[in-house]
Formats: sequence, C-alpha cells, structure tokens
Amino acid sequence: MNMYLRGASAVTCLLGTLVFSSPGWCQARALPGKDVAAIYDRLLPQIEKIPIVDMHAHPGYWDDTDVDAMAVTTTSLDPARTRTTNPEWRAAFKALYGYPYSDVSPEHLRWLDEKDDELRKQWGNEYLSKMLDKAGIQVSVANRVAMDYLENNPRFRFVFFVDPFMFPFDNKDLTINPDRAVFFPIQENALHRYLAQAGLQGLPSDLAGYEAAIRKVLELDKQQNGVAIKFEAPYFRSLVKITDPPREQAEAIYNKYRAGGTPSADEYVVFQDYAFRYLIAQAGVLHLQVHIHSAVGSGNYYHLSEGNAMDLENILRDPRYKEITFIMIHGGYPYDQQAIWLAALPNVYLDSSEFSLLVSPQEYSHILQRWLEIFPEKTSSALMRSLIPERSTSRPRTGWL
Repeated sequence: MNMYLRGASAVTCLLGTLVFSSPGWCQARALPGKDVAAIYDRLLPQIEKIPIVDMHAHPGYWDDTDVDAMAVTTTSLDPARTRTTNPEWRAAFKALYGYPYSDVSPEHLRWLDEKDDELRKQWGNEYLSKMLDKAGIQVSVANRVAMDYLENNPRFRFVFFVDPFMFPFDNKDLTINPDRAVFFPIQENALHRYLAQAGLQGLPSDLAGYEAAIRKVLELDKQQNGVAIKFEAPYFRSLVKITDPPREQAEAIYNKYRAGGTPSADEYVVFQDYAFRYLIAQAGVLHLQVHIHSAVGSGNYYHLSEGNAMDLENILRDPRYKEITFIMIHGGYPYDQQAIWLAALPNVYLDSSEFSLLVSPQEYSHILQRWLEIFPEKTSSALMRSLIPERSTSRPRTGWL
C-alpha cells in the first residue's frame, strides 16, 4: 500500500492505537453547543501532556523483514486516507523529520529517504525510542517475528506471531491465489526459525515433541518482554467454524505428514484447528494475552467474510478460555458495530488501531462513541496496566496520534 513509503515506514508502523479503553462514564444528554469549544480548549493542552500507550504497532526499519510474519501485498485501490495525496502524511513528515516540502513528489520523497537513513545512522539502536519521544508515546506494543535490536528496550513490549505453527506440512495446495503465494513461504521460514529457537533442525518425530517446541518458543518469547501471542489467521485461512478436534485426530495427521506428503484440505484444517486451540491454551498457561486480526486486510484476495470477529464466538465463549484475555485487533472493522457485543464477555476487548487510516477522524469518533455507549466499563485491560512502568505517575493516554 502507498502508506508504506520507505521513508515513513518506521513511523507509520510505530503508530498503532488503543485497546478499547477509556474512563467509564455515562452521559444523559449532549453538552450545550456553546460550552464545547471552551471545554475543548481547556482540556486539550492537559491531554497532550499525558503519555500515550500504543497498544498495537509494527515498529522497525524500512528494510527489516521481522516487522511482520507476512508481507503487504498489492491492492488495486488503496483507501483514500492511506494515499500520498492525503495532506496528513506531509504534516506527519514535517513533525517527525522536518520535511521542508509542500508536496510528496518522487524527488522530495527521496529527501525523506535520505533523512531517515541519516537519523538511523546518527541514533543507532535509539532511533525508534527517539521516534516514540517525538510522537509522545511512553510504551509501544511491538508486533514482530523477533525483537532483535529492540530486545531489552524498556519502551517496547513483544507480541509474537504464532500462525506458522499451524502450517508445518507441505503448503503448496494452500497457495490458492497470488497473495497466499507470497504469504506461505514467509510462514514456512518463520516456522524454521522458531524450531531453531527451540533447538531443533526440523519437525520433531511426534506431536508431543512439536507441542513441546511450541511451549519452548512461547516461554522464550515471554522472557523477551513478551505480553501476547498474535494470530493473523484470516490472511491464511478462514475463521469460520473453527472446530475442536480431539488430540488423537491431530496426532494421526501429524504422524502421517511430518516426513512429507500433502494433507488433504479437510485433514489440514483439522490440524490447524487443533494447533489454534493448543496455542490459545498455552498462552493461558503462560499468562499471555491472545491478539487476533479481525478486520479488513490488505491485498486483492483477502476475504472479509473469513475474517469476521463474530465467527470467533465459539472460541471466545469457550469456558476453558475464560481466564484468557482476547484482543480483537482492529476492532472487527467494518463489522465493528457487531463486534462490540463480543466485549460483553469479561475477557474480550476491542482494539481500534488502523481505524484512523481507514476512516475520517469524525467517523472514528462515532465508532468509539458507539462502543463507549454500549460498554463504558471496559476501561482498561490487564495488558494496558502491565505496560506502564511502575516508576511512572502519569496516567496513560490511548489513541491515535
């Protein structure tokens, strides 16, 4: 997408937004119009002093392949707000880089590339931390394959991708369109890295060994400031009708295809469903949250009907997972009005990141207003509280900058 301009990528990937959270309140009637401007002028300077907790981001350099376990593929028509014609990008470039131009012509974007490279050399591993300072962000949740140069950086928390564990076999029959032909090699490479992280050179000889490898990787990632596991599942398979297969059935499939061969479509879905639930269960054991992409996605072959958060009800309402906190990443958009009702569950929260890239600030405010009118008591999550360093006395502000 055009928003992933090389010179801006490090910053645009940093700026996610909030887990659905705000001070609980109920409002009986609208404020009188004449009071609104005065209240706004009085509160805004104080609000701007409050550090942001960025609940969803993909921080990294423009040439860093670990910022995601997939790739942004070509889309025929980008949303208007993500295009370079949106003047808000120029304002962001100016605020963050001192961009001196009033347009985004190719030659001027080259200036941005050079400035980005200059700051990266000047600041080294402090580059992304300094960008957080510029954006007023106190702590950022980093969705990444590995933390690498962000490891042990107190400004970032690690959310690690786990979809590769669902696809350990021959995936050639899953590359059913050009997007997935790009995605699955990346998934396979990530799985090989994860197995190496667990001290393995290939798939274990049995399902018990594979499960042990999963647990080992999750434990190691938690030690690197890990706070959650992340599923991008709708890019690779449907969320519709995720079943609950017995372990014996998954074990038979694993034994059959571990050493080679291609599972049938039905067999592979059974194994994926088992692995999906196993990963959730292990996240619970390790007190990790579960983040799930549940909204519109990039590319020409992403199926909205296969990424609807409402199709996760059988998972979210499973009593075995009642102690696990689930975050619906991107709030189920464009099905956000339905998805808010999932927040009736005590362990389910909605994240509004990406909204500001897709809709106007006015529409964004309307979405948040609808959410807050229905479940205002969803004020903060365990993750949000855990992100604030104990030494901080500032109250976190959540939202898009």
